Amino acid sequence: MSEQRETAPDNSDTPGEILASVAALRRRTRVARQAYWLPLLLFGLLTAMAAPLYVESVEPPALRATQDNPPLTGLGGDFLERSAALGWYWLAALIGGYLLSLWWYRWHGARVGVETPTRAYLVAGLAGTLVGLVLPIVLRYLLLNSDAVLRNGTSWLTVPLLGIADRGMVPHLIIAVGLIVLARLERSRGLTAVGVGYAAAVVLVNAYFQTANFQPGDLNRHSFLLAALLPAPILLIGGIIALLNTVKRYA
Repeated sequence: MSEQRETAPDNSDTPGEILASVAALRRRTRVARQAYWLPLLLFGLLTAMAAPLYVESVEPPALRATQDNPPLTGLGGDFLERSAALGWYWLAALIGGYLLSLWWYRWHGARVGVETPTRAYLVAGLAGTLVGLVLPIVLRYLLLNSDAVLRNGTSWLTVPLLGIADRGMVPHLIIAVGLIVLARLERSRGLTAVGVGYAAAVVLVNAYFQTANFQPGDLNRHSFLLAALLPAPILLIGGIIALLNTVKRYA
């Protein structure tokens, strides 16, 4: 006898047994529609692939002067030598990654018969990408063109955010927000833990650079690799575990 028939209510079941059967059916449906292993592996690989763009060709100064880059490179970070290339890379990677995730969920839903609604996930990713493009511009305006009262009153937020943007870490925050939204849609504690852990890693990396008080010569050409390589394993390990659980479930 199949598991579904074992838990399906029949005429002899009590109300409590019927409720338990319905709850078990909902749990199985929720598990069947979960397919977040692919977005985790996808964005983990995209993050790792960006690593070469975080390597400097020369010894960088402790604080790199703001570069005159096109606005679309706001995702790349003005402290980085290859900020233009990195910005364009992340623009393509974020849009492509979220669209591919949407296609994946639709394919998976058609295959298993139940689909996770991912519109909010896609909106979060695309809107986050748009915010990431304009965020450095807005932050610099607040820091450089606002009056002293406004500048001092908002510096507790604007300075750390600008640090994240200047080190090319805004794309990581966009990925983290998308994963947390997806975890809500999937009702998955595991995905929530991965998303929160990934966001925490981004914050910790930024806090390290923000509080280390680097002097000229302290940073080397590989220092900014920390921005790419520390968060990536969290997604890759989480994706591998989720994939193994999926394979085990269908084995």
